Amino acid sequence: MCGRFTIGTKQEMLEEYFDASFVEPFNPNYNAAPSQNLPVVLNTDPKHIVNIKWGITPVWLKQEKGRRDGLINIREENLKEKPTFKKDLNERRCLVIADGFYEWKKTKLGKIPYRFILKDKKPFAMAGLWEEHDGLKQFAIITTIPNKLASKVHNRMPVILSKKEDRIWLQDGLDFNKALNILNPYADKEMLLYEVSKVVKI
Repeated sequence: MCGRFTIGTKQEMLEEYFDASFVEPFNPNYNAAPSQNLPVVLNTDPKHIVNIKWGITPVWLKQEKGRRDGLINIREENLKEKPTFKKDLNERRCLVIADGFYEWKKTKLGKIPYRFILKDKKPFAMAGLWEEHDGLKQFAIITTIPNKLASKVHNRMPVILSKKEDRIWLQDGLDFNKALNILNPYADKEMLLYEVSKVVKI
């Protein structure tokens, strides 16, 4: 899963990297959490970075108890199976802007948080889907099986897109199968991880 991530890169660098401008002033966030409004690029507006809520709330989810934050992650394996997600993949894709993400490793001494970043320390996009409910846009992050590095900590990881894949993900009329084909674990040799303070809470 992906339950927390970071966005500490300067606004100008993010705008340059994603070739898009912020609609609202950007504030760095080193513990981006579900239910917060966080920066994404929607496929319907690829030139702007907008803040929308992390956690989608489809009708069927509202019927489940204890899901106040909504659905924050979607397994890429489920995109073929649930009609709601299939429609989202066809029509509502987004780039979730980040420069790192956290995962927690279970040990005998409790859960230990680790931060994952790219070796070049550049920002990146996680593949996301978005929906609109009651006039409010919301997003969820797509997860996949872990690469060799991530598997040391957790059994899932967010889908990180390369810069080339960013553009493909936002394309109008993106073929369903082509979209599925880019939802793969990121190359472990291009990533780093390190233990962080337990002050970071999940």
